[in-house]
Amino acid sequence: MQKVLALIMTIYIVGCVDPSMVQLSTEKIDELSQSNLGRFIIEMAQTHAEMRGPLDDLVTAIGDLENELTVELQQLEDDFTRSTNQHQITQENLDINIGQTEINIFNQKDFIDAILLPSIDQTNQKIDRLNGFMNDNRDSLSRETLSRQNQHQAYLDRVSEHQGAISAVDEALQLINSLINGNIAFSEKATIHQAIKRVNNKIAKTSTIHPVVEALLQLTQNFSDQGQAKKIRDLLQDTRNQLVASLNQENEDEKQIEETWVQRQKTLNTEYQEFKRSLLEATYVLAAYQNKLKSTQEALAQNELDLQNYNESLQQDKDAQAQETQIYNELKAQYQIQLQTTRNAKDFVNSAEFSTVIRNKLNQGGLV
Repeated sequence: MQKVLALIMTIYIVGCVDPSMVQLSTEKIDELSQSNLGRFIIEMAQTHAEMRGPLDDLVTAIGDLENELTVELQQLEDDFTRSTNQHQITQENLDINIGQTEINIFNQKDFIDAILLPSIDQTNQKIDRLNGFMNDNRDSLSRETLSRQNQHQAYLDRVSEHQGAISAVDEALQLINSLINGNIAFSEKATIHQAIKRVNNKIAKTSTIHPVVEALLQLTQNFSDQGQAKKIRDLLQDTRNQLVASLNQENEDEKQIEETWVQRQKTLNTEYQEFKRSLLEATYVLAAYQNKLKSTQEALAQNELDLQNYNESLQQDKDAQAQETQIYNELKAQYQIQLQTTRNAKDFVNSAEFSTVIRNKLNQGGLV
């Protein structure tokens, strides 16, 4: 290695001499002698000269150096080519990864903005509507239940009124029949008038039977014969029949109202259960959308991180390639200079002038 380095430096020095010169001056030999490397090649030349032999070894060494430099330059170019190809493959792969990752990022953002977020918003609105429907349904049930309870209580009150009126009519009928049958005297007719008053008190003024009872009150105030008594009895019986018919109608109406109310309750409860089922379904869908949003956002964050890493890796690889290219160019230039210098030196040491100058120098007492 020392020999090679020495030869490189020596050849560089020799190469500085104009190859066209026809004679090497003794001053140039003196200049070479001022450096260790210069003295090395001069001493080698002196040794050959003293042995009166050609400087074949020096020529061979220079030729070997030229071959070694040529091989090393070729190795440098081969290594650079392989490295360039590897960088190209790496950068192409990174470009593909970057392109695919950018597509993934675009698709994920579009999926979030165009699908997931609107779907979540719509599902939340649906849940709000369903909760409103359920609240309205329960409010309706509570309100209608209270109304039905009041309605039923009014029915019970009317039934009680009818039953009381029928009882009072029966009492009056019993009295008027006793009068007609002679069981009581006309002098006791006042008791019949009092009984009719009780009937009147039992019947609401809005009832269709009330006018009949008012007429009975007038008749029972001053009746004095059997004919009037029988007329009163007939009116009382008709009143009773109407009261019974009215009570029956009340019962029938209540039955229909109750059936309608039971069906209404079923309808409200069915609607509530349907709303509840839809709410559970919407809640499940919302959870699915939210989980998908979370996973997509995580994937998006990972892709954005990957994209950053890919871009950094691409830049790092380009920077490394640029640095390697710079080093390659510098080394190649050095090798080319050294090769040219070596070739110039080889041509020079093969010239007659080089051998003549060295031998003349030896005859004068040596080169050094």
